[in-house]
Amino acid sequence: MSKSTAAPAASPSPRILIVEDEIAFASRLAKNLKLDGFSVDIAGDVETALERLGAESHDLVLTDIRMPGRSGLDLIDEIMNAAEQSEATPPPTVVISSIGDIETAVDAMRRGAVDYMTKETSREEITLRLRNALRQSRLATEVRRLRQSLDRYGDFDEIVGTSDSVKRLKDSIGEVAPSEATVLITGETGVGKELVARAIHKASQRSANAFVEVNCAALPDENLFLSELFGHERGAFTGAISRKRGQFELADGGTLFLDEVGELGAAAQARLLRAVETLQFNRLGSERTITVNCRLVFATNKDLEAEVEADLFRRDLFYRINVCPIRVPPLRSRSEDIGDLVPFFIRRMVAKHHLAPIELADDAFDSLRANPWPGNIRELSNVIERLSIRFAGKTVGAAQLRELDLSAADQGGAAGMILPEGGVDMLEVEKSLVLQALQRADWSQRKAAGLLGISVDRMNARVRKFGFSHPSWRVHKGA
Repeated sequence: MSKSTAAPAASPSPRILIVEDEIAFASRLAKNLKLDGFSVDIAGDVETALERLGAESHDLVLTDIRMPGRSGLDLIDEIMNAAEQSEATPPPTVVISSIGDIETAVDAMRRGAVDYMTKETSREEITLRLRNALRQSRLATEVRRLRQSLDRYGDFDEIVGTSDSVKRLKDSIGEVAPSEATVLITGETGVGKELVARAIHKASQRSANAFVEVNCAALPDENLFLSELFGHERGAFTGAISRKRGQFELADGGTLFLDEVGELGAAAQARLLRAVETLQFNRLGSERTITVNCRLVFATNKDLEAEVEADLFRRDLFYRINVCPIRVPPLRSRSEDIGDLVPFFIRRMVAKHHLAPIELADDAFDSLRANPWPGNIRELSNVIERLSIRFAGKTVGAAQLRELDLSAADQGGAAGMILPEGGVDMLEVEKSLVLQALQRADWSQRKAAGLLGISVDRMNARVRKFGFSHPSWRVHKGA
């Protein structure tokens, strides 16, 4: 199996914003910092600095204290407040001033500055302390990212299983990970598509950089999705009280994972297409084009080819994201892996809840292997968690599984829908379910969409597809 030997893109020079009203000093300092490998911008006052910070990203701010108008302490307050409002990480701020008193230094540090030095500090020491501030900021960001990752993905440390389908899955990950190719991960809900995306990132040349996930299904409003993905400027819409960097921007140098991409509406698909093609975008409310360098990984539980044929997903976007497809198998097709998965989840629940481990009898394993698992790995994890809490330190058999309605093997697969012997007409099944949902929701498309677990845009598309209409609708939805 050949692997790409291309080196990852070189990291850009750290970008520093000097905020200083003494132009001669600022220019001399900027010249020295550029010679030491930094990229430098200069602002002569606080208002100009805030404009620059709102329009462009900087890795560090180096500010004076006394300046015409507002002071450097005011600037620190503004930077910290903007970060708190947008839930973003502020750039580290270092103070360099002719004021050498301890009280001013303490005040600056209390407000959020990470270091304080005087203008008499040597060039070598200034460079050293700026690099230390940048290094500490990167470490803090990485620690925060790892904690968030552990909080959200603590149930999965690795892809567990020894079945042929899992071996093929791991082979596919090993083949695509070293490249820069866009990946589309498909599979049913709960099979672990996000775990595969993380494995691709971890095995790639970008593994030391950010893995950023956006759940498209969690942002049904397209403006919210576009703001989350591309960011926005202050005042771009009601409630946009400060500039926000989007997830695309935060993924620069790393991997951007867009989960449930099949849930996006038409406008969001159009905006996403341009970003996928060019890795360029504009924040909402801005005409400035931002260019990023990130790996793109997508996932969906939908059949996107069928969605394309039904005019629910853009054909050109599908071709752009379906460069390297990976299919994650459902749990029912690899039931032999349950023997590895159950002990794995038991260990996780022991650590999570501090309980004595449960043991499963042979008949319990037989029942678990025979279950159809419509919720896949996620459902199995939830089952083991419930069993661990209820029967801590005990042996669990098929009888205990029946208490939780989990022994579906002898119930005809009651946990999921059973395909009739003669098969079904999928189009008629879909049409019937949409109609039933509308009737149960008193013909409210929003409520019906909730019953079916799809977005309002998807419900509206299906209403048009099947030609449904109702007198309560002010606009004829079937047109």
